[in-house]
Amino acid sequence: MYGCGFVLLVGGAATWEPGKNPRWVISLLAVVALVFFVWATARGRRFTPAEATVMTAVQVFTVGCLTWTTHLMLGALANGTVLPIVGVYVIWFLHPVAGRVVLYLGTLWWFVAIVHQQTPSLIPFALSLAIQTLVATEVFARIKQRLDRLASTDPLTGVLNRRGVTDLLAVELSRATRQRRELAVVAIDIDGLREVNNTSGHRAGDQLLERTTQHWSSTLRGGDAIGRIGGDEFVLVLPATSQAEAEVIVERLALASPGSWSAGIAVVEPGDDVATLLERADRRMYVEKTSRRSG
Repeated sequence: MYGCGFVLLVGGAATWEPGKNPRWVISLLAVVALVFFVWATARGRRFTPAEATVMTAVQVFTVGCLTWTTHLMLGALANGTVLPIVGVYVIWFLHPVAGRVVLYLGTLWWFVAIVHQQTPSLIPFALSLAIQTLVATEVFARIKQRLDRLASTDPLTGVLNRRGVTDLLAVELSRATRQRRELAVVAIDIDGLREVNNTSGHRAGDQLLERTTQHWSSTLRGGDAIGRIGGDEFVLVLPATSQAEAEVIVERLALASPGSWSAGIAVVEPGDDVATLLERADRRMYVEKTSRRSG
């Protein structure tokens, strides 16, 4: 957005005519846009949503300021046409609450600037554009929520899929490290799923998975999460949970479970990342599965 803004502002400064915002203002904004563009490009993957939020706030505040000072009524109204586009960007990239606050305060500021122009004929059009910004933003937010849910949910069981559970685990691991609290992960492998599929059909195997995950969901605590990472492999994410507490939870889940399964527990240790934590839980699960078979 700032790259495009820089190009447009340079064009506006080059074709400046009396009655527009002062050329020095347009030139200054072009420099600001260039600085932000270079900053975001240089930051690359390190560029954060917080930085993007600040840049978006500067953008919508500037739109209102330009609208307040311009002497061109068409230009004042045209300034607001960027707001629905900013709304799409806000929903896709920024924090849903902080982004909305920035966008809607910016839209309100632009509308106040329109009223300041004391041209009553502009107000209905400006109000329509403000409403379009609100509707477009919220509709797109619903679409994104649905896409996010589809992208992170296992369609059979309704629990998180591999992507969803690993993303959640990364967040919980970061929180546990930052707050110095415990975090437990349980790797689970359903026993005999292949045999059920071979003898009773895949629908029977699907039903076994559905009943088992429903049992887990009804038994786990509110902040816990379940993820399916393979055909018969699952992961439980248990925030603020010690090894002993995780063992109690696993025992409770085994009671009245529709099927049998093997589980391995790993508690976060210094230096852990998502891969090492899952690998340790998976390794312990296979140790238990092997011992059960040999027993």
